[in-house]
Amino acid sequence: MKINLTTFEQVHQPVYVLEESRLRRNLELISHVAQAADSEIILAFKAFALWRTFPIFREYISATTASSLSEARLGFEEFGSRTHTFSPAYTDYEIDEIARCSSHLTFNSLSQWERRPVPWLPTLRSAWDFVSILSIVR
Repeated sequence: MKINLTTFEQVHQPVYVLEESRLRRNLELISHVAQAADSEIILAFKAFALWRTFPIFREYISATTASSLSEARLGFEEFGSRTHTFSPAYTDYEIDEIARCSSHLTFNSLSQWERRPVPWLPTLRSAWDFVSILSIVR
């Protein structure tokens, strides 16, 4: 179907419209800023989770951030990389899966960190060559 990009008259139901050329132009700018600043740009799913565009994003950005098990799985399984994960409260029944999908875990407090390490820390350390597990937000 040919769509008039000014009026969108042919569209009769809600849709997301994305212009790939504009997305790529913005991602090129983001990539340039990251290189110039010698930093890593991380895709936040809260701001953008149109997962069908992840193959394009992977050309410019290599990491994502998550704040839940669902987002961690989206980053790991659909984006194709482990996530930088922060949650104000990790649950006992989700932490193993979150750790499997994450390259970085940020804890909200020392007590949260102290509650968690025993069951999953050995697995975490043996699974990856590099993992950052002790970021404490104060």
